[in-house]
Amino acid sequence: MPEADHVRLGRIAEKIAVARADPRASRAFGADAHGFELEAPLPEAVVAGFEERHEVTLPSGYRSFVTELGGAGAGPGVGLRRLDASCCARRRSGHLARRSPYLPGPRYLDDWEQRYEDPPDPHGSFLPGTLEVAGHGCALVTRLVVTGPARGRLLNLDADGPVGPYVVEDADFLAWYERWLDEALAGCDVGWFGERLPLEEPELLAVLDEDPSPQRRARAGESLLRLPTVSDGAWTALIRATTIDADPTVRAELWDLLRWRRHRSPRHLDDAETIADGIARYARSCIPLGLRALVVLRRLTFTDVLSELACGDLERRRQAAYRLARETPREDLRQDLLDDVAAGLLDDADALLRFHGVDVVSRFGLTRLHARLRELRETEADPWVQYNLDWYLSERRPRALDEHLTSTTPEWAEEPPF
Repeated sequence: MPEADHVRLGRIAEKIAVARADPRASRAFGADAHGFELEAPLPEAVVAGFEERHEVTLPSGYRSFVTELGGAGAGPGVGLRRLDASCCARRRSGHLARRSPYLPGPRYLDDWEQRYEDPPDPHGSFLPGTLEVAGHGCALVTRLVVTGPARGRLLNLDADGPVGPYVVEDADFLAWYERWLDEALAGCDVGWFGERLPLEEPELLAVLDEDPSPQRRARAGESLLRLPTVSDGAWTALIRATTIDADPTVRAELWDLLRWRRHRSPRHLDDAETIADGIARYARSCIPLGLRALVVLRRLTFTDVLSELACGDLERRRQAAYRLARETPREDLRQDLLDDVAAGLLDDADALLRFHGVDVVSRFGLTRLHARLRELRETEADPWVQYNLDWYLSERRPRALDEHLTSTTPEWAEEPPF
């Protein structure tokens, strides 16, 4: 039987007091911003007024926390946001009452906005049905699902990038918050909290070895590296997974984590480039071809993308078009082929492929296709494609392809983003 909220709140209050005096917790990410101090609880009338104004009822665990323990302060990231700052005051009434579509499971990636959100609009709603409860630096945020199938759960995302929503595995706000306290007290890495699976080493090793979800296997590997200590057995299992996991993206993502040394182990990955070459060969032997793995490995080529664009599977073509528009290196491009590929995308019956086609023209400055873009602008019915066309034709001043091909800007970052 689930514990009552008041029991969990009492336990959380005790752990906050312990964390306030604990030297390990004081070194946790964001602790210097809040010092494990909570602001005063919110009056019931304030919370009820917020709910009435936004036509929702807040999830019970979060509601109990802000009315009984604290309205803001100590929490993941740089601390919990105040309720009155958790959603934009300029948004139209009812945006929290709209259903959030995101479900627990793998992270939503790449063109997730075009698939699940409305185009930018002064009167629109980004991430409807959710409110922001924590920020982790830059555009990394945690939001609480108020309306939708994941109601009461938390989701992490990069609000300005392709790293889309991931519904964390904690059952509700109080479970999420208490796990943050437990991990801070244990000395775990709690940066962008919630990304780590809520499991200990034996369970994480089992997920890495046996879970049917490739995304969860990769997350188990990342979670092992966030533990206070990485055991010899865990390190060996991670190295092994880079060579035997059935999914090339799992191999590549684990390779990337080990290579960058964004972990607490004193070990380093020997022969990293040789391992990467082996993963790349494996990725190219798979059906579908492992495009995401090749991106992670910095080994994606125009030829790789063309082979996927030529297949008959719509989702594979969408993935390839996205890679071409954003991640394909310019060194081996042929303008005649690129013009033909972009024109084919612009003429495709699938709106998402047309959207990526506009991005290909934009990225590579394919001025020969500007007339086609203007024609498409007059007939396009899809709102995202229309938005992309309006933005590009009205705002962009693209460089020509030869300028892109001779650019000295490095295609791949040489340092990790965090």
